[in-house]
Amino acid sequence: GIIAHELSNPLTGARAGLQLAMESLGRWTEVAADRRLELLDELGQIVEDIDRSVAFLRAVKDRARGALARSERFDAVRVVRSCCTLESRVLKEKRIPLEFDSTLETVYLKGDPNAFYDLLVNLIRNAADASAARPAPIRVGLGHVGSTLRLTVRDEGSGIRPADLDRIFEPGFTTKEFGEGSGMGLVVVQSVLRTMFGGNIAVDSTVGKG
Repeated sequence: GIIAHELSNPLTGARAGLQLAMESLGRWTEVAADRRLELLDELGQIVEDIDRSVAFLRAVKDRARGALARSERFDAVRVVRSCCTLESRVLKEKRIPLEFDSTLETVYLKGDPNAFYDLLVNLIRNAADASAARPAPIRVGLGHVGSTLRLTVRDEGSGIRPADLDRIFEPGFTTKEFGEGSGMGLVVVQSVLRTMFGGNIAVDSTVGKG
């Protein structure tokens, strides 16, 4: 958390400096107009890279705050966005895009934000494992369905056989190869959702489609 804070400060300063440079360049008539536009576009790309880096560091800082389980009011949109920012870096090495879409600006839950973060990590990585043979986007969504808050994680991976769907929440059951999973991930997710957030989890799957 401290390291992320120390790194984000100079990045913010660099961004401000770049914006000043872009404003000066826009008034620099000694340079041909087409060249000015080209330079402004290049500088704009650097600003976007800095914004992505700052978002990444903010996500690291959010994740580092407090390791102990606690109950507090927190913004679920921010937690999900932070999680997706970090996990997208992990999945990039596997060439699996991660997309996040929320119909909500903010929505507050009561519970442990770290536990909420961890259960989403678990779902995203399960989706990534299922997508390993055919890399395709994993889509995380957050929105209301009536009065219920719904968090979805969709993949286009191998899918789950109908016979296995009824067993995926059994402790120790896994569809992965021996040594690749303990079969406890979804059990923990279900337990946290029920006991801490009063929620539930459901899985809809088609073999070969995700």
